Amino acid sequence: MEYLYLKWIDYKTNKKYLIGGLFKQNGKYYFKLSKTHIDKALEEKVISKAVLPFSDYNKIYESDEIFEIFKIRLPKIERYSKEELEALLKALEMEKYDEFEYLRRTKGQLITDKFIVE
Repeated sequence: MEYLYLKWIDYKTNKKYLIGGLFKQNGKYYFKLSKTHIDKALEEKVISKAVLPFSDYNKIYESDEIFEIFKIRLPKIERYSKEELEALLKALEMEKYDEFEYLRRTKGQLITDKFIVE
């Protein structure tokens, strides 16, 4: 089973803090927070609980669709023309569009927050 890890980057030091792990199995998405790593980031005051995508450390979140924290990091491919989508796939060396693989290849970086997917 393959995982993608959601991390927070401290803008002062560029140090990465693990927030949690995402995996996909049988067409469903699962996400689990990493309490130990989040507690360290909170202790070092590089993150606040307000930016966390979920709140229950003991729960494995499950969804038929990719979670919103990841969805905002994906292109809206339904707006792409066939040629634009082909160009995107070629640039990323992908045969077909897959949300999980897209995040792996692009790291899901946005200019609006300090999360990264690895």
